[in-house]
Amino acid sequence: MVNRKQKEEKIKYYFAYGSNMNHEHMKMRCPKARYVDTFELPGYELVFRSVADVQRSKEGSVKGALFTITEDCERALDRYEGYPNLYTKKYHFRWYDSMEKFVPQKIMFYTMVDKYGVYPPSEGYFQTIKQGYKDCDLPTDPLMEAARNAIVSEIDLPNGLTLQ
Repeated sequence: MVNRKQKEEKIKYYFAYGSNMNHEHMKMRCPKARYVDTFELPGYELVFRSVADVQRSKEGSVKGALFTITEDCERALDRYEGYPNLYTKKYHFRWYDSMEKFVPQKIMFYTMVDKYGVYPPSEGYFQTIKQGYKDCDLPTDPLMEAARNAIVSEIDLPNGLTLQ
């Protein structure tokens, strides 16, 4: 039973697709967060803008980690993600079949405010995310593809000059 001075924690769902997929890192940031399972966010694709981001894609989807989080966890994530200046919050609604009745689940995720350009991640940051994929037993192919897509092999310069 909760007394008047205690506040009952409201549980929320959070979808992680970047460094927060790493269970050790997530535990440091949000000790009360609980890993639920993997989740696939439809209508988006994974990109790097130095850090991980998701952007709309009609035929894409992004696999990641689904966590239950508390309000304290959400505040810690807000600080880590630079909310609302670097990242903003979006919500995905999923209908869950719970024995004869459907219950909506509101799943929060972060996406970058500025959507300009793609840039490769640092090696350390990339390895943190790669460990998160391993923690969630997910194949790393989509992660590798997003990293490859962020690498610029040739930059066009004025007068037809190029750098390779």
